Amino acid sequence: MLTTFFYVFSFFLFATASASNENLRQPRRLQTYTQPADYVGLMLERVNLEREAQGLPTLCSNSKLQAAAQRHSDDQAANDFMNHTGSDGSSMSQRVTDAGYDWRGVAENVAAGQVDVTEVMDAWMNSEGHRHNILGDYTMLGTAYAYTSDGLYNHFWTQDFGRSDTEQCDDGSTPVDSGATSSSDQTQSFQPNSSSSGDNVMSAPNRRESRGTSASSTTTLPGVLVALAIINTAVLLLA
Repeated sequence: MLTTFFYVFSFFLFATASASNENLRQPRRLQTYTQPADYVGLMLERVNLEREAQGLPTLCSNSKLQAAAQRHSDDQAANDFMNHTGSDGSSMSQRVTDAGYDWRGVAENVAAGQVDVTEVMDAWMNSEGHRHNILGDYTMLGTAYAYTSDGLYNHFWTQDFGRSDTEQCDDGSTPVDSGATSSSDQTQSFQPNSSSSGDNVMSAPNRRESRGTSASSTTTLPGVLVALAIINTAVLLLA
């Protein structure tokens, strides 16, 4: 009887361990947020904490940038892709302009797979180009999250940053602006690792565009960060 108990107990441990390992391989497919109010404030707070830590002025929210960001996250979720170019061929600056935002400088970060604000912000802050946008010379932010139960990544994120001579914050205040008019367009790819839970995560190239009285210039800095995970072990490649 003792031998029988031992075999049953051993089988239980084996089954439990197998189930645990299987869970590690399963991506989280549950929707994290159901409405913008659930995450917009959290994202703005985290962005401003990062900026304050560097002695930079905080950003305010802007509904037009929010609309542009939501359009792009919804598009990516509906069509299961991640890129700065929309499925309709729209660019970041076109979407911001279509939303009615009169911009002097705009930037965009996108990501897919990260399940919440903390995870996606950690990914962006660990990527030089995306971090540059978060800490960049902008005054306003629109951020969006979209979810789909289909496809590989499930969770889709967009941050649109803006600088304007005429636009106001959602609370009606006028943002602090350094007056810079430099022009740049930077592209950097970041494809992060599958986490220990098996989630597939990716951050796409970030984009920056500015216009003003100065001549326009363009700088492209490509890069790819690819992470491959085997259960709990991640291998990072940077090129």
